[in-house]
Amino acid sequence: MNLRLFILLITIGLCQANLFNVPRIAIRLTKEFTGMEVLKAPEEVRGEDYEIKIDTVFEVQDFEEDSDEKEDAFLPDLKLKSPFDEKTAHKSLSMLNENHEVPRAEIVYPEDFNEHVIEILDSRNERNIDMEPVILANLEQGYFDSNADDSSSDSSSSSESSSESESDSDEEEDAEWDEARPYLKCGCLKKSGKVFESKTAPRVWEAAEFTGNDLPAAWDWRNVSGKNYCSPTRNQHIPVYCGSCWVFGTTGALNDRFNVAREGRWPMTQVSPQEIIDCNGKGSCQGGEIGDVLEHAKIKGLVEEGCNVYRAVNGECNPFHRCGSCWPNACFSLTNYTRYYVKDYGTVKGRENIMSEIKKGGPIACAIGATKKFEYEYVKGVYSEKSDLESNHIISLTGWGVDENGVEYWIARNSWGEAWGELGWFRVVTSKFNNGQGDQYNMGIERDCYYADVDVSNLN
Repeated sequence: MNLRLFILLITIGLCQANLFNVPRIAIRLTKEFTGMEVLKAPEEVRGEDYEIKIDTVFEVQDFEEDSDEKEDAFLPDLKLKSPFDEKTAHKSLSMLNENHEVPRAEIVYPEDFNEHVIEILDSRNERNIDMEPVILANLEQGYFDSNADDSSSDSSSSSESSSESESDSDEEEDAEWDEARPYLKCGCLKKSGKVFESKTAPRVWEAAEFTGNDLPAAWDWRNVSGKNYCSPTRNQHIPVYCGSCWVFGTTGALNDRFNVAREGRWPMTQVSPQEIIDCNGKGSCQGGEIGDVLEHAKIKGLVEEGCNVYRAVNGECNPFHRCGSCWPNACFSLTNYTRYYVKDYGTVKGRENIMSEIKKGGPIACAIGATKKFEYEYVKGVYSEKSDLESNHIISLTGWGVDENGVEYWIARNSWGEAWGELGWFRVVTSKFNNGQGDQYNMGIERDCYYADVDVSNLN
């Protein structure tokens, strides 16, 4: 019995250590041997309430002593009172107490202020930027700025009349797209009636023995044996609207042809659309045509995007706009830039001829009669719409294929950004559609196309 009682007491002692005050005994023994003392906690952290006081002092500073109306600047002097001591609890807040002689940033309008130049200076005024070269370059604003009042009045009058009836609203919406709005119906493609051609030898598809039987069922320059030769999608409508589809559709095809001719070697070609708008002397943000680009590329040569980035404006042609750069204190023209030339170029039309030209040399530029439905409603898939609309837009045609239903289609790149269509691309039926009547359903994409043989002799 004594043994059983002893075991029971041991078990209870182990389970209820507080019965023998074991933790406190251990702490006392530890203090005794180590000399450790109990740290005194501040009275304020033992549950009592306390207040944090923030003293705010505002000082008024005059920016200009001679100004008629002085602008007051309030600089807060924040000090956080600690309940534990009189020192500032957060030293980082002391930065707010520093008096800056000059504000962090301000817009300065110089005496010779030009409406195109606003100089932003930092607090230290580290440098005086010489903007004279840029002013001399005569950078224009978007051409729609001058018509802003007219467009606003047109839109307001349209909104008033549209409230009369729903049918009138639809009619006015169509009229707005056809006449007032600066989209496809307003100066993107302007034909001169000239046939542009520079040819030294016949094309493969012009030979009498050409049949097209050797053409593959599908071809896509975005993926040829796993390799892409197509340049990135662009957006002609930023930073302001510009009717430059004639440039983007043509340069898109030329970029790809340079990549094909160079077998995809680095760097991929990206010629400048803006330099063509500025310096070709024909087309502008009010429109142009494919031949304007090809003639310019043949005679003067194109430049890469880094020479003249896209601004979507009608710029003056000068050495700076041909190829320029800027340093912190000056802008200047460059002379050691690469020129991109073309050799033979001309027209091509018809389904098999176009396929042969694309497969042999690369993408081509084509005119289409883009409709309102195509512009605003196309999202994805193979597009078809019966229409006889006159050509008003230029795109790059890069290949063809057949969908799961056996419908043959063209593969084309637009210039409205990746937010539109299939990441900026679209597919549309070929002339084989609807028993050979596809020409009436594909916006006339096979009627007016141009090829161009690129010159890579001066490229790596």
